[in-house]
Amino acid sequence: MSLRFIFIIAVILIVFTGCVNEIEFDVERTQGQIVVNGSIYDRPGPYQLQLKITAIESALPKPLTGAIVTLFSGDGNSENYIELGDGIYELPGDIITGKRGETYYIEILLSNGKVYQSIPETIPSIHGRDSVFIEAEIIQEPTATGGVRDVPMISVYADTEFPDATAPLYLHWSVYSKYSFIERASPSPLAPPPNVCYVTTIPDPQTINIFSIANPGYQNIEKQLLARKSIVQKEFFIRHYFNVVSKSVTERRYQYWQRVDETINQSGTIFDSPPATPPGNLFNLNDDLEQVLGYFEAAAIDTSRAFVTRTDLPVSISNPCSGFNLPSSCDNCLLIENSTLERPFYF
Repeated sequence: MSLRFIFIIAVILIVFTGCVNEIEFDVERTQGQIVVNGSIYDRPGPYQLQLKITAIESALPKPLTGAIVTLFSGDGNSENYIELGDGIYELPGDIITGKRGETYYIEILLSNGKVYQSIPETIPSIHGRDSVFIEAEIIQEPTATGGVRDVPMISVYADTEFPDATAPLYLHWSVYSKYSFIERASPSPLAPPPNVCYVTTIPDPQTINIFSIANPGYQNIEKQLLARKSIVQKEFFIRHYFNVVSKSVTERRYQYWQRVDETINQSGTIFDSPPATPPGNLFNLNDDLEQVLGYFEAAAIDTSRAFVTRTDLPVSISNPCSGFNLPSSCDNCLLIENSTLERPFYF
């Protein structure tokens, strides 16, 4: 198994377990590298941040606990994150709220005395407006024998309208989906109603959607393909929502995504060097040579969504919990990866 393949799988796993918050790291890392993944955006808090640390014996970094994390704003205010556990820290946003045009950075103090900071970032003052739509399509894919096969797919597109402005604009889109799954009903009239789980998936985790406009006179984007997802029976029996998170980011963050895209999608031969971790915007205050992985971003953000039902699809969808030889998830839907009983507000 090549180092490049291991790297890509690691990135996909982290993206999937963290929904739309991506972290990238080098497979040829050393033990004890800190991994940071967090953001502040132009919405009320809370704001979350994830800290991990690399370990030689583990393919994925482990949660980093016991840190003191502080957010600073350009107007001189500061606020501490609260540790929730498992490497997750949350800023309530009681003192600091993300605002367009405001500058922010974080400071991380570890229990061993090491101190890390992020390079200050300013939330962009302008942002595009997305209109998301979905198409059910039949895509031809090559087969191992040299032929092609028809594969029913969901394609997620967006039309983006830009405001009149003279400053450069840097955009990043990510897509995640949510579908509901209903357990089978018990034959007993005294049994409680079956649970409904809501499951999060990342349709196209390896695709990085970025766009830049460096000159005035923005041109609107029409029918930009953001993600594709194969139609899986159990996921489309009820409504299946696709959420598009669009961000206006700094030029530094945009260039970071460019390097990540080049890293995980590079082509070549087995004699090429393995992928290297793109530098983020964090550093050790007392050791310029230490490499800190990840990024803390300041972004203007918006979410658009659209849904499909089984009647919109070019294939027949049946109830996954009817019939015989049913999966165990029909009796306990929480067995489905990334599932929860908490209903999203838009369902």
